[in-house]
Amino acid sequence: MNLTRLLIAFITVLIFSANSNAQQEPRSAFFWNNYMHTNPAMTGAVYRHHANAQWRNQWTKTNGAPTTLWVNYAAKIDQINSGIGVSYEYDVIGLNKSHTALLSYAYHIPIKNMFLSLGASVGIKTLRIDSPKFVFPQTSEPTFEERQLNPVFQCDFGIALHSEKWNVGLSVTQLNGAQFKDSIYPFDCVPHFWVFADYSFDLGEKWKLTPRLQSYTDGIEICSSVALLATFKDNLWFGFTGSVPNKGGIYAFGPMIGYDIAGKFRLGYTYEFSFSNYSGSKNNGTHEVILSYQLK
Repeated sequence: MNLTRLLIAFITVLIFSANSNAQQEPRSAFFWNNYMHTNPAMTGAVYRHHANAQWRNQWTKTNGAPTTLWVNYAAKIDQINSGIGVSYEYDVIGLNKSHTALLSYAYHIPIKNMFLSLGASVGIKTLRIDSPKFVFPQTSEPTFEERQLNPVFQCDFGIALHSEKWNVGLSVTQLNGAQFKDSIYPFDCVPHFWVFADYSFDLGEKWKLTPRLQSYTDGIEICSSVALLATFKDNLWFGFTGSVPNKGGIYAFGPMIGYDIAGKFRLGYTYEFSFSNYSGSKNNGTHEVILSYQLK
């Protein structure tokens, strides 16, 4: 038996065993620009129209490292105090490739100078397993091969409070806990619980300072993302972002910078340095880019 092929098979088993219980939702450094995807109550909450694309290349030059693309659009409909939107996510990690397409709706309940929002998303998630193809000599039949699992239904729910200066919200994604059925490695979509908050402080007439926090858990582990942004004349913004996993793991910290052109187009970039308690988990950091159109 080829030792290399046997080793690949063993690693494949470990990856699927870990993924069946670990957190499955990808992290974003620009989470505040993509609230709708993790909390449907934020659909149409901030902008009248908001089209957004985000790309994240995590732990560059590391085999099997996560790569994620988000694309979404949301619109506010004042006539019925509502927001509607669509969201797409493409996520690659290890041997797994998933696509998630969601349709979101939120109802905004006015309360003085803010509103309470209730939102829900429904959609489809697919999963493809790009396993290495090889044959055990004893059987002369492929043991692992690429497989496209049947798509599953996904639903999310969220609640949020929005004002001009602050936002806060709670949500759950993969609420229905669907399962990708597979004869070798069934894959459970575990519910994830999210909380976020941000507040903008005015520093004179030209500057604002905005701390932001987002945390999520699958009921076993917790990951928190933070960002601190300074904004000049509502156009140029810069600051720092980072993540703090519990039980050790890989920490991230890095600068971010962006510019809002004419109050409608947003460009942003961050590079995160990674730190770990484990000596063998070095990588070349993480890149994330955003491109948005937003109209208040």
